Amino acid sequence: MKKIYSLLIIFVLIVSVTGCKKNKKDSTSVEVTKYSAETLYNKAKKYMDLGMWDAAIFQYKHLRNQYPFGRHAEQGTLELAYSYFKNYDTELAISTLDRFIKNYPAHEHIDYAYYLKGLVYFESEKSLMQRVNPDPSMDRNIENGRQAFVALKTFIERYPKSRYAEDAEQRLVYLRNYMAAYELQVAKYYLRRQAYVAAINRCKFVIESFQESNSVADALAVSAEAYKQLGQSELADANVAVLEKNFPNHSYLQGGELDLETKIFSFKDLWIFGK
Repeated sequence: MKKIYSLLIIFVLIVSVTGCKKNKKDSTSVEVTKYSAETLYNKAKKYMDLGMWDAAIFQYKHLRNQYPFGRHAEQGTLELAYSYFKNYDTELAISTLDRFIKNYPAHEHIDYAYYLKGLVYFESEKSLMQRVNPDPSMDRNIENGRQAFVALKTFIERYPKSRYAEDAEQRLVYLRNYMAAYELQVAKYYLRRQAYVAAINRCKFVIESFQESNSVADALAVSAEAYKQLGQSELADANVAVLEKNFPNHSYLQGGELDLETKIFSFKDLWIFGK
C-alpha cells in the first residue's frame, strides 16, 4: 500500500512539472507575439512622431537587435538615423545612414537617405555659418560645411528628380556662398598682414571654385591689390581687366580702397546669395 502511495505521489509531481514547463512555454510564445517586429516598429515610430527622440532611438535599436532583417528593420534603420539627427547626434546619424546606404541600395527611400546625410552635415554646420571666421587656423570649423556640399551634390547627381532635389539645390547655393565668403575673409586676413602670396592663393580658389558666388568680384580686387603690392603689375592689371569686364561698377575700379574688415554674414544673407 505504501509503495502504491509513493508511486502516486511521484506521478503527481511529474505531471505538475510537465504542466509548469508547458505553461512557461506558452507564456514565452505569448511574449514573442506581443513584441513582434511590427509592434516594436510601431512603438518606435510613435515616439519619433511625438518628437521623443531618446525613446524612439531606444525602440529602434531594440527592433534592430531583435529583428535585424526584414522591411521593419530596413525602414527602422532609416528612421533611427533621422532620430539621431533630431537628437543632435551627428556622428551616429551619419554612421547609421552610411550603413543603410551600404546595406539597402535598392530601398524605395534610398534617395532620402542620401539627402538626409547632406542635411545632417548642413545643420551641424549651420551654427558656425552665422559667422565667417577670418582666422585661418579655424579652417577645420567648416569641415562639416564641405561635407554637406559634397553629400548634397552627390544626392542631386544621383537623384535629380527626387522630391528633395529642389531643397538640396537651395542648400548648395547657401553652402557655395558660405564657403566662398569664408575663403575671401581669409584672403583679406592675409592681405592685412602683408602675406600676399597666401592672399592670392585664397582668391584663386574662390575665383576657380565658386564662380557663381558673390565673392568673386572682391576676390579679383583683393588679388589685384596683392599682386600690386608684390610689384607684379602685369598680373595685377590682368585681374583688374577681368574685374572691369565682369563687374564694371566695383568700387576698386573707381579708385576706392578695399574693405578689408571682417564681415559677419547672417544665415539669411548667405541664403539669398546667388538667387
